Amino acid sequence: MGQSGKKGKKHIKPADFVYLGAVALMIVLAVRYEHGNTADYEVALGDEVTFGSYLNEPITWRVLKLHEDRFGRASKAVLVSSEILAMKAFDAAPSGKYAYDDDGVIWRISDEKTLENLAMQEYTHGTNDWSRSDIRTWLNSDRENVVYEGKGPVKKAMFGEKNAYFSERGFLCGFTKEEQDAIVPTHHLTKGGALTEETVETDDLVYLLSRDELEWFYDANISVYAQPTQQAVERDETGSYRVLSLEFGLEPFVWRLREPVEGSACKSYAVNNGYSDKLLIECIAAVESYGIRPAITVDMKKLSDIRKEQLRILQE
Repeated sequence: MGQSGKKGKKHIKPADFVYLGAVALMIVLAVRYEHGNTADYEVALGDEVTFGSYLNEPITWRVLKLHEDRFGRASKAVLVSSEILAMKAFDAAPSGKYAYDDDGVIWRISDEKTLENLAMQEYTHGTNDWSRSDIRTWLNSDRENVVYEGKGPVKKAMFGEKNAYFSERGFLCGFTKEEQDAIVPTHHLTKGGALTEETVETDDLVYLLSRDELEWFYDANISVYAQPTQQAVERDETGSYRVLSLEFGLEPFVWRLREPVEGSACKSYAVNNGYSDKLLIECIAAVESYGIRPAITVDMKKLSDIRKEQLRILQE
């Protein structure tokens, strides 16, 4: 007769128990690690967050965009200041004197020779290249003495010889070490100006937004328009908020983007103040009367830890 069709029982070896135990331990540790790196402080699009300071005034931000981890939990958040923090030039004229070259020859922005000579247009009116701009250098500096390329944002290099920020300490000086550590570097691909490559790559801690990123305001149900802080109005030497907004019964003001105007070496885009249905306007880089509304990307776990420490101090 043939052998029975019954199969013998499979015995689990001790080594199998060790393997299964190791796998279970790895799963437990992974879950604990993920839990330990998850933010307890939850935010939603449009929420307000107080983080850092500018000239000793706390900065209020709006949650503009959330990035999720593989479990669908918010791991990073893009924050944009709820108000315009300052009026500053995008970039000062590299010549050191607005609209003039080294020989004292004037180059008016509307002159044919200026429109045709892109290199001189940038040299006498400031660059619209985000990667080389004075405003990017200032926003990303944590030094009391900011180091600029060339002459930097001095008064004579501005349109109205006002609102210089050459001697102002870097924007990140208003953030604690813990707050600076919570800011995540963001890799940007920004359209280049007439004198730069088609795409400019930068890694930024603090940045201005692009035209495409304005879509995030609609997704988050946040108004794209913004008012300046009282401090920004008081420190502005140009009086532009009164002239361009208040005298027309408008509360919002113009704020700059990092994106250049096509075909120009010195103009970049800015969000308008609601004077017309035209959302964007073109601004010369070295004109110092327009608003700065910075954005940052933060690590939610680190932001949560900072928030818990703030609450602990308040409760003491």
